[in-house]
Amino acid sequence: MDKLDFYTVDISYVDFLKKAEQEKRGFSRVPNMEYGDKHKPKFLCGIVLQVNNTDYYVPVTSYKQKKPDNFLIKADNEQIVGSLRFNYMFPVPKVFVAVRRISSEPDRAYRALLSQELRYCIKNQETIQRLAERTYKRVLLGKDKR
Repeated sequence: MDKLDFYTVDISYVDFLKKAEQEKRGFSRVPNMEYGDKHKPKFLCGIVLQVNNTDYYVPVTSYKQKKPDNFLIKADNEQIVGSLRFNYMFPVPKVFVAVRRISSEPDRAYRALLSQELRYCIKNQETIQRLAERTYKRVLLGKDKR
């Protein structure tokens, strides 16, 4: 498994996935990637699961409640600062992603937060992988309609 990293995803690809899932299922679990001009761009945690040569990415969100299909992310002070939401993971070809360079983030406080989140994810990479695989299998077997 590759080392985790944060990524940005091509918005047109995300829009394509949302539309396709909406047409097939009547709803979409593909997360919103645009929050408007007043918010920072959405980013995703890197490769967490590979099935049949398909890479799956999991959104990093500010959601801070423990649920069966998420992984709480803690800052260096052990405070919960966000989570990985596995019920929103989706496949994405490598051509539609780019590594998000934390060092390029202009806001110093946000840069520090992203660094802490990424370190925590890397430290817990095996747990993250297991949770992603569990969610994938449950959805595949029809035990979870997400």
